[in-house]
This record gives sequence, C-alpha cells and structure tokens, in this order.
Amino acid sequence: MKKVLVLGAGMVSRPLVRYLLDRGDLEVTVATRTVAKAERLLAGYKHGKAVALDANDTERVRELVARADLSVSLLPPSMHVAVAKYALEARRHFLTTSYVSPGLK
Repeated sequence: MKKVLVLGAGMVSRPLVRYLLDRGDLEVTVATRTVAKAERLLAGYKHGKAVALDANDTERVRELVARADLSVSLLPPSMHVAVAKYALEARRHFLTTSYVSPGLK
C-alpha cells in the first residue's frame, strides 16, 4: 500500500484527505500541530493516521517525508522549500498547492 503524508490539517486538507482515503488503496498520515484536528479529518477511515508535528522540528519532518511515497505540503509557503529538499534527499515525490517560488525552482 502506498503511503501519503499530508503536512497540515487546515481547510484545504479535508477534501484532499477524504479523496485519497476514499480510493481505498492508500495509507494517509496527516501530520499537524493539533492532532485532534487531524483525527477529526480521519474519522471512520481505517487507513488514516494522525500524528503530532511541530513543523519547525526539521529532523521529524525529514523522517516523516522519508517514510512516505508522496509528501503533500499544506504548510505555510515559507516551509515548502525545506520539505521539497527533504523529499529530494529521500528520493520521494513532493506536491504543494502553492505557486512556484524561486526557491522551489
């Protein structure tokens, strides 16, 4: 089963997480500072997992990205470049909804 990491549990995450889990063939981890928020997103889905994350904890972010096949950063735009670098280091896929910044190029 492929693993998807969703970083952040804001308003944009809900439709994405539900779409991914409705497929039935993906394991989705939602990492956010407020675990209860992620747990509400995942309610009723057996392949969903909520984990606590301080997005400034670079080693923890790096570890989570390395474990996933795809990381989706819904964090503030200033954090996307770091997450993209961790994905490149781990040879994993990366996706963000933000515009391409010079740093992402």
